[in-house]
Amino acid sequence: MIDSSAGKNWAVFLSVMLLILACAVVWLSTVELVDANIIRPVRHSVQFAYPLLLLAMLARPLQQILRKPWTAKLLRRRRLIGVAFAGAMTAHLLLIAFRFWYTPELTYPTSNLVIGGGAYVLLYLMFITSFDGPTRALGPKKWKLLHRVGLVYAALIFAAPRTLDEISEFEYLKLGVPMLIVILVRLVAWQQSPRRDS
Repeated sequence: MIDSSAGKNWAVFLSVMLLILACAVVWLSTVELVDANIIRPVRHSVQFAYPLLLLAMLARPLQQILRKPWTAKLLRRRRLIGVAFAGAMTAHLLLIAFRFWYTPELTYPTSNLVIGGGAYVLLYLMFITSFDGPTRALGPKKWKLLHRVGLVYAALIFAAPRTLDEISEFEYLKLGVPMLIVILVRLVAWQQSPRRDS
């Protein structure tokens, strides 16, 4: 029998994943199946996932700084926000797989496979340890280390510029600027923490 917290995790994960995939199917059913159209839901799935990552990174530092009822509620929902992020990124992965299956002549750089593959390994380790049993088995210190490394890795993939020229482009700024704000908030919370443990 699945406990209530595990059931809620799976409900959120599957709901987000299926919602994104359903929207992609509806879109693709109305347009010509060419790569320029297939790549659009691939990109939109990431745009859906990114705010969830930012919220997961902000939950604890906002509570440490502001200590308001809404920040406490956000912190209590942090695990489900992370689960929703995992669902969105799973939909993203499935859409990428469909794109390369449908257009087999496309190539994917080995470096992207290694970096992206590492991100998904960390993502699913974080997802698994969002369940009570694996969390207890891992222990609080290792859990905190895993999730901290996973969040930093995801942040770098989303927001680190590929080249210096990219920094001034709008497509980068809409990712980089929100992440910079999140990093600044986390630094403020870390400075204010008695144990400096954000």
